[in-house]
Amino acid sequence: MSEREFSLVVAYGTDMGNAEDAAMSFAEATTAAGIPAEAVELNQVELGQLSTATHFIAVTSTFGDGEFPDTATLFWEALSVSTDRLEHLSFAVLALGDTSYELFCNAGILLDARLEELGATRIADRIDVDGYYEEPAAAWTTDLVKQLTAVQAGPAAPVAVIETAPADPPLRTQERNRPFGAALTVNRLLTATESDKEVRHYELDLTGSGITYLAGDSLAVHPTNDPDLVAAILAELKVGPEHRIADTEETLGVLLTEHLEIRTPSRALQELAGTAAYGQDVLDLIRRTALTVDEVVDTLRPLQFRDYSIASSPLVHPDCIHLTAATVRYPAADRHHGGVASTYLAGRAQTVRVHLRPNHHFRLPPGDVPIIMIGPGTGIAPFRAFLQERQAAAAPGRSWLFFGDRRRATDFLYGDELTGFVESGTLTRLDVAFSRDQDTKVYVQQRMRENSAELFAWLQDGAYLYVCGDADRMARDVDATLHEIIAENGSMDADAAHAYVNDLIKTHRYLRDVY
Repeated sequence: MSEREFSLVVAYGTDMGNAEDAAMSFAEATTAAGIPAEAVELNQVELGQLSTATHFIAVTSTFGDGEFPDTATLFWEALSVSTDRLEHLSFAVLALGDTSYELFCNAGILLDARLEELGATRIADRIDVDGYYEEPAAAWTTDLVKQLTAVQAGPAAPVAVIETAPADPPLRTQERNRPFGAALTVNRLLTATESDKEVRHYELDLTGSGITYLAGDSLAVHPTNDPDLVAAILAELKVGPEHRIADTEETLGVLLTEHLEIRTPSRALQELAGTAAYGQDVLDLIRRTALTVDEVVDTLRPLQFRDYSIASSPLVHPDCIHLTAATVRYPAADRHHGGVASTYLAGRAQTVRVHLRPNHHFRLPPGDVPIIMIGPGTGIAPFRAFLQERQAAAAPGRSWLFFGDRRRATDFLYGDELTGFVESGTLTRLDVAFSRDQDTKVYVQQRMRENSAELFAWLQDGAYLYVCGDADRMARDVDATLHEIIAENGSMDADAAHAYVNDLIKTHRYLRDVY
């Protein structure tokens, strides 16, 4: 241990708020123990701070294909090429992830290994958390706070406050664990009946919930599994719904319906069955194996809630939340499959258990600041909320929406409303790209290129740029196009354009809600 005065940096890389909540809870615990700390985005941590700090605690989720979330990409970019030694630094990493993804907790793994490579000392082994994080994060926090309290020499050094964008208080764990039963009052098809997609508009009544939301937030839906799939699994396992597993309070029928993930087989089940299961479910796997009831149940993960971006503004709908969701249905292994929550909402739900998922980093700027929104498909959801908000507040700032889908006639989601926003002046510009309406496919990034000079001018005028929708292709293509537009119109080389985009990220003017 160096002779430096004790100082602590607590930081997080978050996508949907879990890592932020865990880090803030950790900082609250250390502060209560007499070690003042504030949890900040990893992007707000300069490497120079690690050169002077004695302890560094990081919590990060993993985004997309094993990547760091947007709130941590700049920090990782700098750390991954840094040659500064960190022998004086003690650290611990909490990694949040989902084992259904190939690169489980990859961001946390990379961060933990890089800190060690630069000479820092691990004060606790990295913890990799699958799914629900509250209990393991709380245990990790308790152990680390004890260690930090023990090693602290004298009063804790004052911790520098790093300025970040205004953030809302984190949603506390107990609120998430007691979801509210909201009545589903509207279930309306948005796409035309002849569309090859099924996108629906939902409205949920919040009366009596105590839930207050902001434009940009998401809602967690706690679904139940398809009863037909549950019945088929029970039949394949040759047991009835009243069958009980040792050391469980619920019957197997209740477990499979309400508590266990049966649409997406766990990695453990796939390994036990000796086969990959892309696009297949638990029934597909057990039909090809001789697994027992206990073997199957022991490998199943808890049934996860599903997040949906809120498509309404509380200024217009204070006691109601709107959602925009594509119903997932597809054939595989000679059967029809469906998404857990999307088919639940579309066909079975009447009262829906929900809790709020605040998205502190996806907020509107002041009303006079211009905004650019890129939201093809169901990515339109938060931008509908933004436009409702700006119209209700009579905000004077310019707004520009890029929307795309397959066909105008069948897939122009909220088309009449968007046209109305244009007519009222709330929406300054609307550029659409319907990929299947002509021989050559056209996407939102082509519309961005066609208007590149004006788009760059808006950025130069201080516009905030928002992206919502598919992470795998759309968000990557839009990001690449953004770099090209900045380089071309700003007369910059690739490195300078990259630095410009990084500055947009760091100042919270380039914000993404992608999935």
